Amino acid sequence: MRPIRIAALGGSLRTGSVSAAALRYCAARAAGAGAEVTLITGADLVLPLYDPEAHVPSAAQLRLLAALRDADGVLLASPTYHGGMSGLLKNALDHTEGLARDRRRYLDGRSVGCLTVAWNEVAGASALTALRASAQALRGWAVPMGVVVPAATVFPAPDVCADPRTTRRLDILTDQVLDFAALRRRAATELPVAAPL
Repeated sequence: MRPIRIAALGGSLRTGSVSAAALRYCAARAAGAGAEVTLITGADLVLPLYDPEAHVPSAAQLRLLAALRDADGVLLASPTYHGGMSGLLKNALDHTEGLARDRRRYLDGRSVGCLTVAWNEVAGASALTALRASAQALRGWAVPMGVVVPAATVFPAPDVCADPRTTRRLDILTDQVLDFAALRRRAATELPVAAPL
């Protein structure tokens, strides 16, 4: 059986982005557990503004859709901008309309882990709620753990977080995405597939 596939999307263009570092930490943990991880962050996530009437997708859009289409689980990471997710990530999620006619539409059946980074915990929680609501609106299964990473958190290496409390939360988040993805895939091979709505 093939490894669990994870699409990891990060919504920041800033050099030294803490949200990108937190996402790389989760991606490294998932890869260490045997998952295949496709990381799409920063400049790789720069897409044209979503236009429902555009008929020629860009190469970046096709890469995003392919990663999500093949994924068993998704990780979403965003800095907190004025109490919400970044426009970069929101635009990427808008482009998932390209999955609307797939057999598994949008993020249907995929476990989704969400994390935000903020200086202010209230704003971070608001952005986290928005991310989770978007994941659920796209039919994804938002896992129980959501993480607001303090903006001062240091990641000295891709697989190292200097804050033990944040480390523990990111570990739980990543493990839940992997566990739910594995359970869903196992169930899909044992039960008849329901017709899409």
